[in-house]
Amino acid sequence: MLASRQRLFTSTTKSSCCFCEREFHGNKKYAAKRHRTPRPKNVFTPVEPVNAVKRGERFAVRYTDKYGVRSDKFVPVHKLPAPRWSWDYDLTKDNVDFLSEIARNYSENLQTEATNAPLNDELWPVHDWQKDSKRCGAVGIKLGVHPIWFKDGSYCNSTLIQILDCNVVKYFSKEEYNNKTAAVLVGAKNASPFYRNEKYAQFCRDAGIPMKAKCFRFLVTENAALKPGTPINAMHFRVGQYVDCLAKSIGYGFQGVMQRWKMAGGHPHAKLWHRRIGSLGAGGKVIKGKKMPGQLGGTYENIRGLKVLRINTKYNVIYVKGRFAGHINQFVKICDTSVGRLQPNTEEEAKRLIGPFPRYIPIDSNEELPEEIYHDSVHRMNDPSIILPSTEK
Repeated sequence: MLASRQRLFTSTTKSSCCFCEREFHGNKKYAAKRHRTPRPKNVFTPVEPVNAVKRGERFAVRYTDKYGVRSDKFVPVHKLPAPRWSWDYDLTKDNVDFLSEIARNYSENLQTEATNAPLNDELWPVHDWQKDSKRCGAVGIKLGVHPIWFKDGSYCNSTLIQILDCNVVKYFSKEEYNNKTAAVLVGAKNASPFYRNEKYAQFCRDAGIPMKAKCFRFLVTENAALKPGTPINAMHFRVGQYVDCLAKSIGYGFQGVMQRWKMAGGHPHAKLWHRRIGSLGAGGKVIKGKKMPGQLGGTYENIRGLKVLRINTKYNVIYVKGRFAGHINQFVKICDTSVGRLQPNTEEEAKRLIGPFPRYIPIDSNEELPEEIYHDSVHRMNDPSIILPSTEK
């Protein structure tokens, strides 16, 4: 009896099945057939579903081994960075070198021609400082951190910022900007003209300066207007004044609460609770502003009230007291501090708390500046630190 049932089961499971129709178990002579609506073939090109495209099934043969196992280092197609257009993708190496040489020669001669042009030799008027006046800042590059020693024996860490190829790109009057305040666009570090759009390139051409790698906007008052193309160097600031530094912090990606908010985490002997956040709140909801895992870094951070301790006029480097966010070679926006207690109220305080207004103008074109300018409290490294009394009689 059992053997006959097994033979019946095997005979029924071997019944043929196709895409358009399906046979049921039982006597084939009286079996009922259900017909599906036939689909046209070879009419449309087969299109992958969206989920199949995201999973990258089309490339399954490429990123799987003979066992169909995917590597841990595999990155899905939808997570790859978008392809970027490159201006030299269809050029030979000789053509690329030729165009790069033309761009370098154009950048070198552009500023000289703009300076010597007869129509661009008129200077903008220089206004005096008034209360609540706000002048333009500068764009620099972070070089690193270096200790500075004081005459009383203490020391502090200072951040080096180089003001490299800094020029005014464009000035926006109050009517052009927002009818409230004027603005100045300042750029730093000469860059290749092949990676900028036409509108930005026109700003630099009108100012008679090479293309800039990074630009920042500064809100200024109308009495601090600067002509496009005006160079800005380290003498734009003075030792003893306070500045604000804005830079992009180092991005660490998605991090947990222990790395992002320095939480303690769970007990080392706790089960399944070592680096977790713990309680999220009460009442069946999460309160606003709760510190939770998320993106760490990669945002612009502003550090206010940094004191300028030293200026190197040869390499246009300023030393500011303390640290601020950003990695080495990060662009930094430097401006006069906005701390209320450090705002000048008189012209004498303005000469001590802010830089030259509206910019540094040398008294004589042949003026020779000292290579190093120190604050009065800073110990110079070439000065003796200890003076021993003479023992001669």
